[in-house]
Amino acid sequence: MLLRQQHRCPGYSKSACRPKQLAHKISRPFRPCNGRRRLAVRANYDNFSTDLLGPHFHNRARISEEVMQSLMELPGTTGIAELRSRAEDLTTWKLCLQRGVLPTPDQVDWPVEPFKQKFMDALQNLEMPRFTRRYPVVLESLMKQMLQMVYDFENKLLEAESKRQQQRPQPQQQQMQQSPQQQQQQDEQEGEGEGEEGQAGGMDQQQQELTQEQLEEALKDSMQQQGQQGQSGKQIQIMLEEMEGQQAGKAGDEQSDAEAEAMARELEEAAENIVQEFEQGMAQIMDNLEKAQLAFDDLSELLEGEEGFALSQGVWQRDGWRELDDLRKKLENLKELRELVRGLGRSGGKGPLRKAPEEVEAPRNPPGVVRSPLQPEEVRGLARSGELSRMLPSEMALLAHGWPRKVQQNGLEGVGTAVVTRESDGEDAQLVEEEYYLPGAHAARMLHRVRRAERMLLSYERCGWLDDTPSRLTGRQEIRPAAEMGPIILCLDTSGSMRGAREVVAKALALECLRGAHRQQRPCYLYAFSGPEQVQELELSVDMKSLDKLLEFLSCSFSGGTDVDRPLQLSLERLQKDEWSRADILMVTDGEIAPPNQKLLDEIAKAHDDLGLEVHGLIVSSQVSDSMEKLCTHLHVFKSWTAVGAESWMY
Repeated sequence: MLLRQQHRCPGYSKSACRPKQLAHKISRPFRPCNGRRRLAVRANYDNFSTDLLGPHFHNRARISEEVMQSLMELPGTTGIAELRSRAEDLTTWKLCLQRGVLPTPDQVDWPVEPFKQKFMDALQNLEMPRFTRRYPVVLESLMKQMLQMVYDFENKLLEAESKRQQQRPQPQQQQMQQSPQQQQQQDEQEGEGEGEEGQAGGMDQQQQELTQEQLEEALKDSMQQQGQQGQSGKQIQIMLEEMEGQQAGKAGDEQSDAEAEAMARELEEAAENIVQEFEQGMAQIMDNLEKAQLAFDDLSELLEGEEGFALSQGVWQRDGWRELDDLRKKLENLKELRELVRGLGRSGGKGPLRKAPEEVEAPRNPPGVVRSPLQPEEVRGLARSGELSRMLPSEMALLAHGWPRKVQQNGLEGVGTAVVTRESDGEDAQLVEEEYYLPGAHAARMLHRVRRAERMLLSYERCGWLDDTPSRLTGRQEIRPAAEMGPIILCLDTSGSMRGAREVVAKALALECLRGAHRQQRPCYLYAFSGPEQVQELELSVDMKSLDKLLEFLSCSFSGGTDVDRPLQLSLERLQKDEWSRADILMVTDGEIAPPNQKLLDEIAKAHDDLGLEVHGLIVSSQVSDSMEKLCTHLHVFKSWTAVGAESWMY
């Protein structure tokens, strides 16, 4: 019986000769490296420079050096080649998000799976591309947060890889754990194997290996043979040990697969936790950002200010956005509040050209400045009309093509297509005047008449600006001759008697004052008063600091007494400043106030005579008190109670 013997190298151990299998279930484009290599790379390039990416890299997405520095400091960025590859993928991410779409998985290889797909799904659920396309500052903040998440995930990946390597048994440790007798026996077997190397080398390497049962049968047969008992027993024992080594190798492979599956599950769970935490934190922020966009139309000035857009800012995580959105929806049905705010402030009408809200003519609305053809001051562009005085030369050429032509002939007839023939009077008259039409003249004349009847002649658009014309706002901006409107000072009663529907009206009016002032680019100031010396001041503007205070104000409930003297006194003091000298005062209360002192009334009358001050009063009640009639120059009674979920008989 021929028995195959494997050649073993010096220092042989079973675990060292096992084939190494990679974790095929974990696909990652970067190779985990030890800390020394990463420290060496970071030591050579402490600060990022565009020279590191080479001359072939073009920063098409205009990625900042701060973001590139964070990309270089990722645990998986092990060298310059890896940095360049990741910079290209980051550029693809940013360019796609700028267009309002997500990159496809085959467009980018970074971040690694399973983080990449989970992150894409989270951005799709949040509708993030819609905001990154409109607001670039949101995209910049998203890029920074994405790098931080990738940093955490790659740290988890390196920890799992290090843990897996530590759990794998080392060949030297197994060899040291063998007893001295086993070591001596193994050395003897290796020596005998070296003596028979020539015989084993000539055998076919693809010979089928013996199974365990065949080896046992061979052992029994060899024991019966006397001459070959010692030598064959040693060979069979060697083959048994080799078979045990192969079985141990298969067991090691199965253990390696199990470790790879465990590592894949661990990374899947880590990516899920990181992305889920990001999605939960951003869901409320994106919802509040959308509510702010609906409330203030354009957030470019807010997001691009000094504070900018940052997730660490508490203003985007406040609960007051829910109340603000509810008030915005109610304001859609509160036309009287919108018209009241629009009429506040002085120095309206025509003025120098500037960017201002667009107005169109609308009956039964406050007067404004509108564009009208009744005041032809300038040529604005081209339009369709039926007026001959404004039509273009092309329309004039069409009309001229249909006119008859005249030609004079010296006593000749039949030239052209004669329609009328006349001879000149006189003794020596020899000339004959004939009229004819060009081909298609009749059709051109009829086409011009039809276009004029339908008012479809291409004409110059001449228009101008009419003042004191009933008009309404469209919500768009344009360049128009609008004078700057005066500021708004809002005095809001926050006493206990204003609870319920009255509180909703008061808060809705405060929000509309902020929106109107922002739209018309004029300042607005709020005095929220209740009892004596209880006045809360707040400047209403679309910036982070003011919005934070406004959201806090909208989240609070009204309570306390009523004292109008202090807020009116503060308002008169503010009128003494130049930028507030043209402001109007709007008082919002239920009318249950004490009579103001006479000195305050005299100061208001003096400001009315000197500065043209107008005090508007909004009564959120069905009864008008004598105190409000003394204070205000204009009184308005709120009537749209059904829009705030109440009935008029209740108030």
